Amino acid sequence: MAIFVTHKDEVKVVITDMMMPFMDGPATIRALRRLDPAIKIIATSGLKAEDKTAEAAQMGLKTFLPKPYTAEKLLKTVAAVLKEG
Repeated sequence: MAIFVTHKDEVKVVITDMMMPFMDGPATIRALRRLDPAIKIIATSGLKAEDKTAEAAQMGLKTFLPKPYTAEKLLKTVAAVLKEG
C-alpha cells in the first residue's frame, strides 16, 4: 500500500493475491479502491479458484487469474486489463 500511495500516478494495474497473511486480498482491494476508485486490479489465488472468482466479482473485479499461471498468461492478462477502457 505504501508503494502504491507513493507511486499511484505511475501505477496502471495492481496484481494482488486473495490470500495474504497480513492484509488479505479483499482488504487490499478495498483500500486501493478508497485511494483510486478507477485503479485496475487483477486478483489471483491458488486456493479454491471458484470461490475466489466469486469473491472478486462481488468486489467489482473483472479479472481473476487462478494459480498456477505461466508468464505468458500473466502478460496476456495484464495486456488485456490495460486495454480496457
